[in-house]
Amino acid sequence: MSAFAKSYNPFDDDGDDEGARGPPDGSGAPADRQLYLRQEVMRRAEATAASSGRSLALVYESEKIGVAASEELVRQRGVLEHTEKMVDKMDQDLKTSQKHINSIKSVFGGLVNYFKPKPAEVPPQQNGTLPSQPSSRLKEAISTSKEQDAAYQASHPNLRKLNDSDPIPSGTGSAVSSEVYPKNAQLRAYHQKIDNNLDELSLGLGRLKGIALGMQTEIEEQDDILDRLTNKVENLDVNIKSTERKVRQL
Repeated sequence: MSAFAKSYNPFDDDGDDEGARGPPDGSGAPADRQLYLRQEVMRRAEATAASSGRSLALVYESEKIGVAASEELVRQRGVLEHTEKMVDKMDQDLKTSQKHINSIKSVFGGLVNYFKPKPAEVPPQQNGTLPSQPSSRLKEAISTSKEQDAAYQASHPNLRKLNDSDPIPSGTGSAVSSEVYPKNAQLRAYHQKIDNNLDELSLGLGRLKGIALGMQTEIEEQDDILDRLTNKVENLDVNIKSTERKVRQL
């Protein structure tokens, strides 16, 4: 078997590697190969650090969208509850009108009621109306995400502009011991940046999960409000038609 066959690496011509070329052959190949491997390790570490930074930026943007959607849900809840209160008030006013109609149908009843003091207006019944505030789970998720906004902007410039031109941090922000990092200063900095990004990715995904669960709870509670409002509107429609028939009979 020839020497070429022994040293042949079928993965050197992998078309998926962006611009990567195999180590040179010929004289001085071991030294050149070592240099190539060091450069390849550095290139891949740089690419991984940049990728983790972009992923972190996407998580941050997703969190901002989630907070905006949650705040819209809170606003929508307020509209639903205000509508429910208006329907309750209309139902109460309709009941009062029905009492007056029944009194008018009787002359004696009308005279008696004329001299009676007017009854105090009864406040509309809430029938289990929820307080005008979001679910506690969603409220906590929004608060937690907003607290992290300033820290995100201050500690990660790549979240202000999505590019890879930002300097590599020199500190050891990760909880991992520095003993596990490579001795090469530049490679160690890349590893530290990757670990820092992964730590914050984990925290960001946890907050996204909290927002998702909070939105789910809020939507379920608003579904209950919609069901209750639908029943009230149907009952109000029946009462309005009944009142119209009584007015025609006067």
